[in-house]
Amino acid sequence: MLLRGPLLIPFHRVLLLLVPILLLGGCGSPPRVEATAARPVSRTEDAAEFRIDLRLSNTGEKDLPLERFQYSLIVEGLGRFEGRWAALRTIPPGTVIEMEIPASIPIPADLAQRVDLDAPVSWRIEGGVRYQASGFLGQILFDAGIRRPTQSFAGSGSFTLIRPASSANAARPAIASEGSSLEASD
Repeated sequence: MLLRGPLLIPFHRVLLLLVPILLLGGCGSPPRVEATAARPVSRTEDAAEFRIDLRLSNTGEKDLPLERFQYSLIVEGLGRFEGRWAALRTIPPGTVIEMEIPASIPIPADLAQRVDLDAPVSWRIEGGVRYQASGFLGQILFDAGIRRPTQSFAGSGSFTLIRPASSANAARPAIASEGSSLEASD
């Protein structure tokens, strides 16, 4: 028997086959992400550079490849940083890892007028990490761009802005880290 013309499969049957595959494919636990601290690492006359410390855990039974972080750091009186950072790490099953992501914020010329330099200045980070769901199907769906899950995270804390001894640099204080609090979402 010869078949002539294209083989037509009703669209609803294709959907019925694909929906369970997409729903079940790549099932697994998302990473748990905690923003544990943010700290300054360097400063120029024009900008301050920060590192945000993250704790990530994999409660699943398979490796959990991370792709990238997308986040926003807000420092009261200084400004906002929005960016992305390539994660390029895999969390082994049942493991907790520490990572840090960078941020830099321009220092405004009128900083001394915007911020009480003797009081703690609050910071807040919000973001997410994109990861590849576990399993062979999870990898295929991720590589095809069909399913790229993201796990959200948030954290906050404060820095102490310290006036430099030199009066010439009084408007550009050094920055010291104080404390932080955690918020993570599942």
